[in-house]
Amino acid sequence: MNKKDNQPESASELRRRAEKKIKQETGALPDDFTTLSREEIGELIHELEVHKIELEMQNDELCAAQEELELSRKRYFDLYNLAPVGYCVVNEKGFIQDVNLTAVTLLGSIRSDLINRPISEFILSENYLRYHRHWKMAFETGEPQTVELQMLRNDKSLFWVRLDFMVAKNVGQSPFCQVTLTDISGPKRLEQRLQERVKELNLLFRFSDLLEKPDISLNEVLKTTVLMIPQAWQFPGITEACIELEGQIFQTKGFRKTQWMQTSDIVIQGKKAGQMTVCYTEKRPAFNEGSFLIEESCLLNTISERLGRIIERVRLTEAVKHSEMFLRTTINSITNPFVVINASDYTVELANDAYGGEKVIGLKCHAVVHHRSTPCTDDDHPCPVQEIKRTGKPFIGELLHYDDQGNQLNMETYAFPIFEPNGQLCRVLEYQIDITAHRQTELKLEQKATELKEMNVALKVLLKRRELDKEEIGQNIFANYQILLPPIIQNLKNTLTQEDQREIIQILELRLKNILSPFSKKLSDKLINLTPTEIHVAHLIKSGKSNKEISQILNCSFHTVSRHRDNIRTKTNLKNKKINLRSFLLSFE
Repeated sequence: MNKKDNQPESASELRRRAEKKIKQETGALPDDFTTLSREEIGELIHELEVHKIELEMQNDELCAAQEELELSRKRYFDLYNLAPVGYCVVNEKGFIQDVNLTAVTLLGSIRSDLINRPISEFILSENYLRYHRHWKMAFETGEPQTVELQMLRNDKSLFWVRLDFMVAKNVGQSPFCQVTLTDISGPKRLEQRLQERVKELNLLFRFSDLLEKPDISLNEVLKTTVLMIPQAWQFPGITEACIELEGQIFQTKGFRKTQWMQTSDIVIQGKKAGQMTVCYTEKRPAFNEGSFLIEESCLLNTISERLGRIIERVRLTEAVKHSEMFLRTTINSITNPFVVINASDYTVELANDAYGGEKVIGLKCHAVVHHRSTPCTDDDHPCPVQEIKRTGKPFIGELLHYDDQGNQLNMETYAFPIFEPNGQLCRVLEYQIDITAHRQTELKLEQKATELKEMNVALKVLLKRRELDKEEIGQNIFANYQILLPPIIQNLKNTLTQEDQREIIQILELRLKNILSPFSKKLSDKLINLTPTEIHVAHLIKSGKSNKEISQILNCSFHTVSRHRDNIRTKTNLKNKKINLRSFLLSFE
């Protein structure tokens, strides 16, 4: 009713309408009431009073009903507009005909902007097919339909909603759909967070499992990790990842830097060595946290932190392996036995190939070198480990060892203690030199020395005998000369008359005297490389003769005597020395 309809009718108009209705129902009223008896008038008045009361009662009931209707309409308004869920009345073509306040709030608009607007405009494009399928089934089957999907507010922000479709028909009107919108963003957000946590935990599990693989290289770890990352983010289809590490780049196939990007540094030994980057290749709306979830940022930081620690561990492991390989190569290059022994239980912890290599690791040292089941004692073999335990100082000594065939070996052993930081002896390092051949050579040399000593004694006896024989022969020769030659020479002097012949005899006599003189004998013994002529010249120089006098005696030129003098100085090592030749020759007296 409009405002005019709500105004009360005037009393005259109401009376007129009432009289008209009475005439239609009861016929014409008498024009003259005088013809009526008192009883008839009394009855008529009574009827009118009763009818009046009935009308008043009906009017009271009508007013009460109207008040109750207004109250019901108010309750319906409160229930419809202020309900915790959104209500929309949508016609068969999908246009909104009516909407409550909750739906207005959910869609982020005002009521007037929503009327006659397609509800499909608020459906996320990715969910439109699901929405349309349930919408169509609701009109085709007439049965209620329910679907959960994401809708867009007027500002293009996303929220999760459950849509309940129920088709209704009014008589003589086209069917319409009552759509209930229930905001399920909270539960969906929790569900989504749970799913994201599951994906993150799955990534961490796969990452940990990857690191447990034996003999996996660092490059393989980085390549596999960068491929696993997108699967743990909200939108794997548009997520790309990249790892930059010390000039090397590992990235997914479609990676490119965009405005929707998050990064985390890879720190190795306190220094930035690289960076991990995750980005979306296209924009995706989020709930309230921006393009990426807080948990995703934490996950990226966790992976980069663990990756930095893993790289440190891998490099330390590689360095240890390299050091072990270098140590193994170094000790194996030592041709003499080298071993590290546990000081507490005598087990071999490290040994080079010369000592036995890998096959003796874990065995007792006394079992390896002495074929014993118990440690050595001072009575049979001094034990370097026990000596170091006793003195705390290095041990150097010669020990008896046995090879695999049981042959005895002489080993010169050098043992050095290795202490814990607290000063406790933990290991003993031994270096051994096989001196068996040296000892055998020494024995042979001792035997040879003894033999040579005996031969030397015999040789000295023979040499002494030879000198005696030589002296005896010389004495015999000199004695024979004294007996036989002087008479013959004297006889020749007496018989020869020519002067030149006599000079020759004199020269012969002089030569014989020189040969047999002690000076000549000594000079020839000392300097056996002088010729007889040079010995004669030396004898004349010793006698004080000049070069001229010697040339006259020898019947040769002055230059020849000078040459003999130079030869004598050269052969007696006097050349270029300031030593008088006559004084040197006189020293042979």
